[in-house]
Amino acid sequence: MQCKIYYQRQIIHKFYLSITCDRTERTTLKSDRISFCQKVVTLSLNVVTLSLNVVTLSLKVIALSLNVVTLSLKVIALSLNVIALRLKVIALRLNVVMLVTTRHSLITAIVDSGTILQPVPSFESQPEKPKRQTKIKALQSWFEKTQPTPSDFDPDQARWEALKEKHNL
Repeated sequence: MQCKIYYQRQIIHKFYLSITCDRTERTTLKSDRISFCQKVVTLSLNVVTLSLNVVTLSLKVIALSLNVVTLSLKVIALSLNVIALRLKVIALRLNVVMLVTTRHSLITAIVDSGTILQPVPSFESQPEKPKRQTKIKALQSWFEKTQPTPSDFDPDQARWEALKEKHNL
């Protein structure tokens, strides 16, 4: 009977050892799985971060492309302005040519007709008064009646003379 008990103890001990080994292996496997899952999550987060960086860079490239397009359109607008100005210059040159041609035609017609040109009388006897503009209507007629200042008039000297008289200097 003792053999039987010993043998049964041996079996129980082996069973206990197998259970204990299985538990340690299980805990090791669980910790390995948890570690693996943590690494997978970390890598997934890194992939998401890299994807966001790629999207950000793509948006920046699109913004720069739009800036390039805007600048190109501005260059085209400036080129069109230059072309418009050149066309205006050409039109002005054509007007000058037409005026010269018309003048030449008039001179030729006058010479061919034999008409003697009379000099136009000059109005040098009446010097033109410069009109002084003012917003005050009452002063407009007064400015028309006044004589223009002489060419040798010095306003600083006139002020100095007025101050001398005022303060008896």
